[in-house]
Amino acid sequence: DTEFEITSDQLAENKHIQIVLANVALGTPPRKTWYVFCDHVEIEGSEPDNAPKDEQQSDLIKINPDKTGPIQLPGYDKTFYLSEPIIAGGHFSWAEATKNGTRIPTDKSIVEGILKIAEVMEEVREYFGNRPILVHSWYRDPVTNRKVGGATRSRHLSGDAVDFVVEGISPMSVNKRLDSWWGSRGGLASATCFTHIDARGHRARWSYGF
Repeated sequence: DTEFEITSDQLAENKHIQIVLANVALGTPPRKTWYVFCDHVEIEGSEPDNAPKDEQQSDLIKINPDKTGPIQLPGYDKTFYLSEPIIAGGHFSWAEATKNGTRIPTDKSIVEGILKIAEVMEEVREYFGNRPILVHSWYRDPVTNRKVGGATRSRHLSGDAVDFVVEGISPMSVNKRLDSWWGSRGGLASATCFTHIDARGHRARWSYGF
């Protein structure tokens, strides 16, 4: 139950998080870099410059029977289509995850991250009574992430983060209702125009301040 200010955090092996302490060094000899078990940590706050402005596109291709926009994804031999659901029978298209195919993952692990958070988004949709969900931002390549003002280690780079709006419910209300439900499974952040959720595997909470 001790609070420490940290300068960075990142997922490490065996369900641990590597953290770097800001103003204190612990142990003998004193050191600032430590590893904490995921279930024993709650991270609040984010990088000072984490202010993404990745606008939602009104023309994102939705799920439809027409095979629109064939794409290839790393680690898979099959052809995917932008108009296909990410999860069989699901409500989110590959176009929504890749901005109409303009942000194609370059590594299989990113595709796996997209699949992982797509399952979560189906849960979120059901949790809110199957209301339609508008995707603002899903996967971001490094160049796009810098351009829109995302955090340097944004989970959007890994594919397992989504900024979204639930139709008819304010983002602040969505964030509040998801807080205990999402628990320590990952990050949750609030803004006036969207809610952020990610599947980093430990509890993290912050506000974008806009």
